[in-house]
Amino acid sequence: MLVWLAMPGPGSNESNGMSFMRNFICAGVVLMASSAAAFDGETLHYEIDWGLATLADAKIQLLATKSVRSVSAEIISRGVGAWFSNFQATLEIMGINGGALVLNGDSAWGDVLSSITVIWPEGDSRPLVDFFRSKPREYELTPVSDDSTADTVDPLSPLFDISLQLHQNNRCEGSYRVFDGVRRYDLQVKQGGIEVLRSGNVGEYSGEAYRCEISLIRLGGFSTKRGLFKLDESDITRTLYFGSVEGQLLPVRFEIESFFGRATARLKLIN
Repeated sequence: MLVWLAMPGPGSNESNGMSFMRNFICAGVVLMASSAAAFDGETLHYEIDWGLATLADAKIQLLATKSVRSVSAEIISRGVGAWFSNFQATLEIMGINGGALVLNGDSAWGDVLSSITVIWPEGDSRPLVDFFRSKPREYELTPVSDDSTADTVDPLSPLFDISLQLHQNNRCEGSYRVFDGVRRYDLQVKQGGIEVLRSGNVGEYSGEAYRCEISLIRLGGFSTKRGLFKLDESDITRTLYFGSVEGQLLPVRFEIESFFGRATARLKLIN
């Protein structure tokens, strides 16, 4: 799933490192889409790497007005990512202020196809989910109770809020109840101050950036599969950076670090 939902989960033959890579790619696209609070039809391009190896390319188109917000994202595996397994996914989220919100996701990972639609109806505290997967999972998921999905938000709502905070008062912080159609988790964001990012590569952002530290509390819908290197949330560090590009505050880098190393999504500055 693209937001941990549209992509198929790992099968019994997927390594823990591949699972980490898959989750990073999906989370990275969602977090990089957070700047939609400030842009109207802007398309952002990102390269996703694991150390020196390229995993995927992502393209995100953003639209936000006083009454409507939408995000359209596409991600395609490349380099080492394609060598492990061909992967492609799309995500669309459309919401009307004060009204319903709809999330649609489709993905293909190897020979497994999946599709999901989640609707947060106007005036109803519980979302509706329609999920399809071409092959059954080879693992179980922790249960998600109906009560736990009440009064939740979609995975992008917290990031819209964070982006707005940064534009208004240069801070990023908050706690959110999130449901992506499969997984239920609480998202916590803390202010990490200002950091200077340096890059020796042409077309990548260098300079001061706001550091936002992100953590998750898993509540349901996650794999019960345990392995020698199965990671807990305490083993994972997530950091999202916002920098000023041509007078606009953009998410310029997203990093996930764990036992398996550091994976990074970097904004490509295309003239």
